[in-house]
Amino acid sequence: MKRTCSLLLPVAGLVLLAALSALRASSRNIAPDAVSRATVWSASEGDLSCLQDGKVPPDPEARFFTWVSGGTWVFEWEEPLRLEKLRLYVGQPGGEYQIHAYLGGHLDPIIGVREPVGAGTASLEEKTGATDQWLEIAFPPGTMADNLQIKALGPAVLFEVEILVRADEASAVERLHWGQVKTGASGHRE
Repeated sequence: MKRTCSLLLPVAGLVLLAALSALRASSRNIAPDAVSRATVWSASEGDLSCLQDGKVPPDPEARFFTWVSGGTWVFEWEEPLRLEKLRLYVGQPGGEYQIHAYLGGHLDPIIGVREPVGAGTASLEEKTGATDQWLEIAFPPGTMADNLQIKALGPAVLFEVEILVRADEASAVERLHWGQVKTGASGHRE
């Protein structure tokens, strides 16, 4: 009997690991394919590209982006996709966040006004103040969006941002050039 139990534990562990891998594989991170930018009216430090380089602590090459007293990141992609969750790897301070998903519309990074506004499809808050870990914020089922705003409500340090969509819906993401986003020339902005 002891021998059977000792064999079942490793098998159960492998089954659980395979199930977690399959679940992770069913989602795709579109953040690296999205156009991202930070608003300019708030003081920040670091390069926004580090939020999509896949490096988080304890990796010694992990770099971070800091809002000194709060600010907004914007992510935009070509076509509406069904959002599953947002993952943020936070440092210290961890910060508090408001997340807004939209269909259409555009946030002007200079003056901080949405013009046009677009249709809001989800508004979420993360106020745990957790530090040095991944935060996972699930979107309501069926949330469709083609742009996302993440607003830090105070000082915040972030190492990574992941925007997860179903893998079978993520093939439509195409890179936009900053000029296209800025002028709304991507064809679907109203």
